[in-house]
Amino acid sequence: MKKTWMAALLICSALVFTACGRSAVNKETTGTSAPVQSSGTSAEVSTEAPGETEEFKILTGKVVNVTDNMDQITVLNGKAETTLDLDRVAVETSYALEDGVEVSVVYKGEISGDDAKNAKILLVLDAQESMKVQEVTGIVTDQAMSTFTIKTESGTEMGFMKDNAEGLDSDVLGKAADDSNGSGANVKVTYVTVKYDAGSASNFPLKVEAAK
Repeated sequence: MKKTWMAALLICSALVFTACGRSAVNKETTGTSAPVQSSGTSAEVSTEAPGETEEFKILTGKVVNVTDNMDQITVLNGKAETTLDLDRVAVETSYALEDGVEVSVVYKGEISGDDAKNAKILLVLDAQESMKVQEVTGIVTDQAMSTFTIKTESGTEMGFMKDNAEGLDSDVLGKAADDSNGSGANVKVTYVTVKYDAGSASNFPLKVEAAK
């Protein structure tokens, strides 16, 4: 997997995101922020979200090994050490991905003890004690290269990182209709939230689809 290092600074009227990483996929950041709803710190358990979001699952644990090229990490999953393949995975952590760092891993499929062969890893994020997979519906009011914003049905604006989410390779966000880059597209976003020590937070979409 080709590794490149880059830095980007995006300033939008509704939010500010700052990210620096290894590549377009499989990268690390040093803190991102957006309007959010969630909280947490760390744990060592695997949880499955209820309801319509159950296809996405979360494993939170401590990194015990990282390969030299960062293609794989091994995470302490309860008493088991689970090795995860990071090829084409977005890594968005405040700290360098190394031994001792606690992370929350969002995945699809199944992880059983040290067996992760039936799991598709999607995101590696800062560890959160009570991270939940959530859904929200709203109108797209702004788009940028690595972020987008929606206005929810309650009138709240929410910003999201564009990081490997399902559906973003289509035109689900619509085309910009005015100078604000808003398209007016009605979308449903399945996402998780990371809350950082400094008090900022970021929303990471897992799936973006047209709202019914």
